Amino acid sequence: MVNTLTTMRTLSMVNLGLTVADIPALILEFLTLNSKPIMQVLLMPGLAFILGFAIIAVWFERKFLARAMLRVGPYYCGGRSGVLQVFADFIKLFLKEMIFPDSVDWFFFALMPVMLSTIPSLALVLIPFDANWVLWDIGGLSLPMFLAIMGIAPLMAIFAGWSSNNKYSFIGAWRVAYMYISGEIPIIICSAAVAIMAGSFNLVKIVEAQSNGWFFIPQFLGFIIFFLGVLIQAERTPFDIPVAEVELVFGWRTEFSGILFGFTMMAEYVMFQAWTLLFITLYLGGYGGPILFGNIVGSHIFWLLAKFVVLIVFIILLRTVFPRPKIEQMIKFGWNYLTPLALLNLFIVLGLKLWGIY
Repeated sequence: MVNTLTTMRTLSMVNLGLTVADIPALILEFLTLNSKPIMQVLLMPGLAFILGFAIIAVWFERKFLARAMLRVGPYYCGGRSGVLQVFADFIKLFLKEMIFPDSVDWFFFALMPVMLSTIPSLALVLIPFDANWVLWDIGGLSLPMFLAIMGIAPLMAIFAGWSSNNKYSFIGAWRVAYMYISGEIPIIICSAAVAIMAGSFNLVKIVEAQSNGWFFIPQFLGFIIFFLGVLIQAERTPFDIPVAEVELVFGWRTEFSGILFGFTMMAEYVMFQAWTLLFITLYLGGYGGPILFGNIVGSHIFWLLAKFVVLIVFIILLRTVFPRPKIEQMIKFGWNYLTPLALLNLFIVLGLKLWGIY
């Protein structure tokens, strides 16, 4: 059998006119021709960017909030900066035993945390870091596809809480459903207003339409609504109601342990990352900015990341300021205030387009 396979491989290489010595040259040619997509998948906006953000954000949030609250923060692993604490936590979660409670739905219980981290990552590949640096460029479908993918993500949290067979997890799962619906509808309406003003659903064209002025100026109302929607969708304080520890232990994440718990925490930061980048793309000019050192692509990536860092720091700082509301207050806030104001913003944009102002 082995001799037969060896003979088949040899014949195929002979038919192609190849020798073993040609293989390194072929690999080098493949890497050279596909260097751009490979860099996009591995570096930006791919794996390195997603994982790097999660690592840095966890460490920075701990130290930054500690300073804001006049505390020390982690300092045992990695000296006073505690820079190795995140890696120590990852090793601990990776090596800890995964405990499966009785009567859980094994399939959903094991799969949902992984899916919850994966699905927002798929939406990230739609974000343009430059007009020619989009991993998944689908033109006018990019904004609807982003919203469709991110609309699926809450279902993973709902299934995770349901499959845990725990009353606290189940309540947390339903809180996810209530909260996401009340927050996602205003986001979709505001996104439609931005697309109308830009004249396209293409995220690249939306960025280019802001070359003479960011959309947060004429759509300041939509800017505020979408920003609150980002906090709701990412379950950031004060809208971390589905995992309210004083009421629900840890909400829909209560029964997860080991690496599965690590995936649930990773999902929070990937959702945070994806929604924030879309917010910047729609209202803050995306990758737009002055060209630095004559490098257009590098400058665009720099400006997008600079806006991203500033916004992330501001959102993290909110955690020290605002208390968590009750779930009924959150639902009332979304349906009674955010949705009507989002519709008002849409009508304002339609009026601006009708009068030819934008």
